[in-house]
Amino acid sequence: MQVDKVLLCGDPQQPSEYMHESAAFLEDRGVELARMDWRGDLSAERFREVTMEMESRGPASYDTSSIEAELERTGADVLIVHKAPVSASVIESAPLSVVGCARGGTENVDVATAEERGVTVLHAPGRNKNAVSDYAVSLLLSKVRAIPHHNANLHDGEWAQVFDPARLPRDIEEMTVGIVGFGNIGQEVARRLSGFRADLLAYDPYQDPETFEERGVEPTDLDDLLSRADAVTLHARLTDETAHLLDAESFATMRESAILVNSARGGLVDEDALVDALQRGEIAGAALDVFETEPIGSDHPLVGMDQVILSPHTAGSTRDAVTNGPRIVAEDLAALVDGSEPSHRIV
Repeated sequence: MQVDKVLLCGDPQQPSEYMHESAAFLEDRGVELARMDWRGDLSAERFREVTMEMESRGPASYDTSSIEAELERTGADVLIVHKAPVSASVIESAPLSVVGCARGGTENVDVATAEERGVTVLHAPGRNKNAVSDYAVSLLLSKVRAIPHHNANLHDGEWAQVFDPARLPRDIEEMTVGIVGFGNIGQEVARRLSGFRADLLAYDPYQDPETFEERGVEPTDLDDLLSRADAVTLHARLTDETAHLLDAESFATMRESAILVNSARGGLVDEDALVDALQRGEIAGAALDVFETEPIGSDHPLVGMDQVILSPHTAGSTRDAVTNGPRIVAEDLAALVDGSEPSHRIV
């Protein structure tokens, strides 16, 4: 494939200067790179609020005139975005051969229109797998060893130690951890926890048996996982099928000593049912990075619960996660230039 000019369309969460850092090697192949930033007038926090509904509203719901104007001005034949919307209007405004989406999901790209017009769509699955899996395991360890609790006590001037075996935590090696969703991130969580020698269960009806075996993980169904695990960590995508995957019945199935870790999507959990389960002691605690409604309100019941660790949807936020997405897409674009099949083609 011949590629002459690539428009790198960044946004406040992934500015185009970082996209350029990841894709600059293409210039050695004679590819010209142009840059712009969609909604660069917003803070990253405000931008996140603006795009939170992208998955349900679709790319056509946003003003894309600035992207179309820049495509016309630069004459780019490839467009690489992060969260900027690539609607039918954008695709039809320029003679594009490739659209690259520097994230795992492509909810901001009108893939159907791209396919109709013969435009290749690339994406970047697993771009933040290290960031999120690092964080999920950190949440698990922090909750089990009560590190935030000890930290808060000491900052308050209290030297509080526990020696009663009945109140002490288990070793991770003696625990069974259930992983719900065994894609890129779930597998990385398993790889990290295998170093602690914990027993690992996983539920993912779409994963092939060989992957479970290669990772040394026992595949099982969701009810069995919930009933056996000392800790359950969620790594499934949020879809109509997985919305409220964990509900009141799920928490009733879990052990009273179990904890829930969620660094995936808040909508996977019926949050009201989780609050009820924690208040009734059906499970021992939770470590949560994501919520059904974000940001979580200061008056939310979870905020006042000592048995819950909270953080502001930050699991995937590392510098490397920012640069990995455009790097993965740029490497696949280089493959196309070389006449090879890209690793992550949607259409």
